[in-house]
Amino acid sequence: MANTEATKKNNKWIWIGLGAAVLFCLCAIGVAVFTFARVGQQVREGVKDDPEEVAAAARAIADYDLPAGYEEKVAMDILFYTMVMIGPETSGSSVPVIEPVIMLAQFDAVGNQQQMEQQVRQSFEQQAGRRGLKMEIVDVQKKTIRGEEVEVVTYEGSDESGNTIRQMVASFPGKGGTAMVMIMGSPEGWDTKEIDAFIESIR
Repeated sequence: MANTEATKKNNKWIWIGLGAAVLFCLCAIGVAVFTFARVGQQVREGVKDDPEEVAAAARAIADYDLPAGYEEKVAMDILFYTMVMIGPETSGSSVPVIEPVIMLAQFDAVGNQQQMEQQVRQSFEQQAGRRGLKMEIVDVQKKTIRGEEVEVVTYEGSDESGNTIRQMVASFPGKGGTAMVMIMGSPEGWDTKEIDAFIESIR
C-alpha cells in the first residue's frame, strides 16, 4: 500500500510539471496570437514519451549526469520552448514522501529570466492546487553551470493545509538558448548532496 501511494505521488508531480510547462508556454508566446485549437494541436504533437526521443530533447538543452534512480519521463517541444521532465523511476519506495521532480526548459527567444522563473513557479502552484502556497527564499548559492556563474535560488513554503514544498531554480546558458532548471519536492525527500551533484554535473 505504501509503495502504491508513493508511486501515485511521484506520478502526480510529473503531470503537475507537464501541466505547468503548458501553462507557461501559452503565457510566454501570447495566446492572443493563436487560436486555442491551433495551440492545442501543437501541444499534442510536441509531447514525446519515447525514451530515446525524450533523452535527445534533454541533451539538446544540456548534458548532465542523471541522479541514481531517475529517468527522463516526458518532453515537450512547442514553438520557441522545449521542456523535459525528469523523475524517479516507478520502482516504488517504501517511504511515502514526494521525491523531487526535475524540470529542464530552454527558450529560443531571449526574455527576462526572473519573470520566466516566476511564471513557471506560479504555474506549478496552480497545477498543484496550492494557490495558498507562499514561497520565500531560504538560500542563494553561486554555482558554475556550463561555464557561467549563476545564482541557484532555493524557495520553501507551506500551503493552507500545512504541506511544505521546496523549489530550487537556476537559469543558465543552454545549448540552443536561455535554459532553466527547476527542482521541486518535499523537504523529507530532499537529498541535498544528490541534488547539488546533479546541478554541478550540467555541462
